[in-house]
Amino acid sequence: MSFPEFATDDPVALEVERAAFEVYPLLLKADNRVLRDQYAIAFANILGEAGEFHQYVSGSSGERLARIDRLLETFRHNSDLLISKTWVEKHDQKAKDAVHESLASFVAEFRQGAVNRAFPHFVDLASGIGRLLFGEVADSPEFIAYAFRIDPKLGLFYWYVGQLADQGRDDCDEELKVLELLIGIHFLASF
Repeated sequence: MSFPEFATDDPVALEVERAAFEVYPLLLKADNRVLRDQYAIAFANILGEAGEFHQYVSGSSGERLARIDRLLETFRHNSDLLISKTWVEKHDQKAKDAVHESLASFVAEFRQGAVNRAFPHFVDLASGIGRLLFGEVADSPEFIAYAFRIDPKLGLFYWYVGQLADQGRDDCDEELKVLELLIGIHFLASF
């Protein structure tokens, strides 16, 4: 797994980046559900607000599902607003519509439990949002460093999306995919 060069000179941000780059591979390697959940919590805490993500992996099954459903609805609503409110040139409207379609497909598939089909739609959605917000630079190799300079957590998120895209998740278990998607949903729901 390749890590970007640290894109910031802020010592605190550097430590946060290093922690993320160390925790994420542990999440992928963990074969124990409890340990995997703890790594997912740690990684989500690095990306977002500390202490919020644990509610999606702890408690009774019914409680977790209700919380995840509320998170997914917040994610859908906030992402829809973000996409809708982003101004684009007339010739870019089709690309914006495609991002809306990725959002609808992802939410429907995730709700149906079709995680394998939802996974690439999440990557497409996150990448599409990046293109809407930042233009063509979002497709360049320099984008992650650019995002790190704007906001270290945004840079980490797009590094994470790149990891999801590169790994081709067909070979991992569905439980890991759900955790990875929940981390991404959680980030974008509060973006």
